[in-house]
Order: sequence, then C-alpha cells, then structure tokens
Amino acid sequence: MATTTIKRRDRYSGSIQKRGDSWRLIYALPPGADGKRKQKTETIRGTKKQAGDRLRERLSEIESGGYIVKNSQTVAQFLDHFMQTYVRTNLRPRTEQGYRYYMRYHIVPTLGGIRLQNLTGQHIQSLHAQMLEQGLSNRTVLNCHKVLNRALVLAVESNLLTQNPAKSAKPPRPKTRSMEIWEADTFKAFAVAAKDSPFLPVYRLAVLTGMRRSELCGLKWDMVDLGAGSLRVSRTLQHIDGQGLVEGEPKNHSSRRTISLGSGALEVLRGVRVAQSEKRLSIGKLWRGTGHVFTKGDGSPISGSRASKSFAKLVKGNGLPHLTFHGLRHTAASLLIAGGVHARTIADILGHSSITVTMDTYGHLMPGVQEDAINVLDGQLSGS
Repeated sequence: MATTTIKRRDRYSGSIQKRGDSWRLIYALPPGADGKRKQKTETIRGTKKQAGDRLRERLSEIESGGYIVKNSQTVAQFLDHFMQTYVRTNLRPRTEQGYRYYMRYHIVPTLGGIRLQNLTGQHIQSLHAQMLEQGLSNRTVLNCHKVLNRALVLAVESNLLTQNPAKSAKPPRPKTRSMEIWEADTFKAFAVAAKDSPFLPVYRLAVLTGMRRSELCGLKWDMVDLGAGSLRVSRTLQHIDGQGLVEGEPKNHSSRRTISLGSGALEVLRGVRVAQSEKRLSIGKLWRGTGHVFTKGDGSPISGSRASKSFAKLVKGNGLPHLTFHGLRHTAASLLIAGGVHARTIADILGHSSITVTMDTYGHLMPGVQEDAINVLDGQLSGS
C-alpha cells in the first residue's frame, strides 16, 4: 500500500494512504490531558491533491491550536463537569451557589440538550429572550449570560470549541437603578421602632461601619479590640443551600481590613458583650458559643438571611422608606460623603478594591465636589 508523508515543520506530520477509490489520512491529535497524542484517521474521496490539501489543513489547525476533536458531549454534561472541576475549586461558596441557580433554572432547561459543539450565539440569544418573557430583569439575564460565558471560555481553553458562541450573543443592558439610602434621621426613627428586635445591634453596627452582611455575621470577638477602638474584617459567614452556615474569606484582598470604631459602634459592641455574658451565665451548659459577636440566644451564630427578612418586615411594618439590609452599607457611605470624608478613606472603610469602585458606585452622591474643586482653582488664580 503506497503511503505519502506530509510534514509541517518537524513536530507535525501525517500520511496519506490509497484505499480503493478513497484516501485515508493519518495524523496525530494534539496532546490530551495525559500529555499523550492519539492517532486520528480520516477518509475522504477525491484526488490525491485534494487529500493532501485536507491533510495540510488538519496539520495547520493542530499546529495553530485550532483543531477540535469532534465530541458528542451536551451542554448539560459539559456544565456539570465545569461545576465539579472549576467552580467548586476556584470560586467562593456563595458564588458557586449563584452559578448553580442559573445553571439549574435557566441555562440547562433551555440549552442543556444541545451538543456543546453545535451551540450557537442564536441559541444563547433565544435564552435571553425567554428569560425576559418570563418577566426577569435585564440584570438577571446579564448575570446568567456572564455565568454561561465563563463556562464557554473554559470550553475554548480546553479545545472543546474553536470559539466562544456567547461572544456573538448580546445580553440586554441592565437598567439604571436609583440607589436607595436613608438620611440619618430615618435610621434613628428605625432604631426606635426596632428597639425590641434582637437584630438591632447588627443593624446599628452595619450603618456605623459600612460592613457587609456576611462580614457582620462572621465577626468574632478575637477580631474586636475594644481598648484600641477597632475591629478586623477577616472572616465571613453565609448561608449556602445544602450546607447551612459556611465560614469563608472576605470578598477580596481589599475586604480584609481594619476599621476604626467611633463611640456609637463601641457602645453597640460593649452592650452586646454584656448581654452575651449574662445569657451565657444564665443557661450554663446549654451555651453553644463559637466566639461570634452576633448570636442567637444559645450562643450559636445568626443567619444573615433571617436578619434581612426581619429588617424588611420592620421597615414595611413601620411605614419607613424602602431599604434593604445591604442599603445600610450604602447609607453609611452616603453619610460619610455628606460629612466630607475623602473617597480614598471611604474606599478603605468599605473594603473596595480601588477608589474607582467607590467613585463608580457613589460618585453621583458627590454633586458638590466638582463645584468645590473649581472654586478652589478660581480662588487661587483670581486676578491672573
């Protein structure tokens, strides 16, 4: 049997064999996960020149990294693998929970049965349209798109796809939402209405420090220095479906921070410590304390979701302007801005990754900053 060998450089070569009225192409595939290269055969009809051209095309694809082995894996099968091998080992538990939500309720029901290598931007665009028809917000659709896009990026990197079909689908732009915040007097009115709530100390410290809900729930006494008037944010506590309360790391490196405490925050923490000590003495061996600052009656840590639900109920029940628990963090930022605190300091207090995040989030609350800056220039250059 006559064999013709074709080479592209020294690493990439293949051969052509005559097989009756057709030609067999033989070439080595790119290395697999085990580092080994498997041999691939392909049969085509036509002239020897056409067979040679096809072989050169395949070798060029392999050389450039553009060769994709045909795979019958469905989108659902790939996403399951993606969740097990990438999401679970690289992302925070709360983020993983969000990924699972979008996979389970939106992506897999609509796209799961399609072969991964047959997935197109049009399929993904149809998913967007379907979600919007269900009454979901633009932001929810965009978040779903981001989750699917991240998975498909990995599919390209793993040589399962030549290109990412999510790039040709355009998710809707999220609608601009006005930020809900309270004035200081509104929070004072809330505090009076919530005086009997076991979560009031949590709400007060939230607005006095700008801490995230998970950071407040994860706060432990060994992270608090009442003498120095400061606390360290170094742990979080969040409820994860199927796992219960899970301790974790702060959102990012900048979220690990030390916050100075004013007299109001110190009063809150001292009050909590006294009440906690009295409770511990009263129930003795029934105390289940784990060192957390904010706890239930038996010393076990509180659930952030319960604190949020209680907050919403108090707000609505007392006829106060709508605000979420997270809105207390925004309220803290707005009060700092109103007090003339520099954006860099606000970024440090809130644990933002950069001052840009702070300005992007709260820049609209600083309408007088530019005017004040121009007045400074005007004053210094007057008469010039």
